[in-house]
Amino acid sequence: MEQRDLRPLFSILFLFLIFFICVFPVSAVNDDVRIRIIDGKGIFIETKGEWQFSQGYLFVVKDVSDDGNVWVELSLDGVALKDDILGEGSVFTYLHNSKEIFNITLDAIYYGPDGELITFIPVYQYLDPSLPVPVSEDPDSSTNVPNIPVENNSTAENVPGFSFVMAVLSMACFVIFKRFSREK
Repeated sequence: MEQRDLRPLFSILFLFLIFFICVFPVSAVNDDVRIRIIDGKGIFIETKGEWQFSQGYLFVVKDVSDDGNVWVELSLDGVALKDDILGEGSVFTYLHNSKEIFNITLDAIYYGPDGELITFIPVYQYLDPSLPVPVSEDPDSSTNVPNIPVENNSTAENVPGFSFVMAVLSMACFVIFKRFSREK
């Protein structure tokens, strides 16, 4: 084969190489999607009180000390997962399989004659992929849980730019074939 005969082949191979470089990194990025169930809202819990989170998690304020420290515990189905002692501004984080599930900041402690009230702002809960997806009990509610996109779904419709890349590659192939077909 002459060198002139190999040009279209190398051009096509080069275009496909560019195509795979453009499309597959986008698919890999989608594999690490973190879906927020609670997006920065605040919660208020009294001493020895608890807060029920989605997917069965329970966050309990065990005790508040006189020096301003709060003992908290996170559990799932009655099994303690993590406990910690927090001061104002401290952050409680819980990771499962190296993925952050909770990020809770202790905002303030309010002391009163009936006990203490602890505010946690902001509070973030991320979807735990090892547990069932929570279902909204009120169909009219505006929570973002039912609209959760499917992870690891890299079909053509879910890969941003896929159609654009294919259109550009198709036009480039057309131009290359047109150009080389005139030379013969």
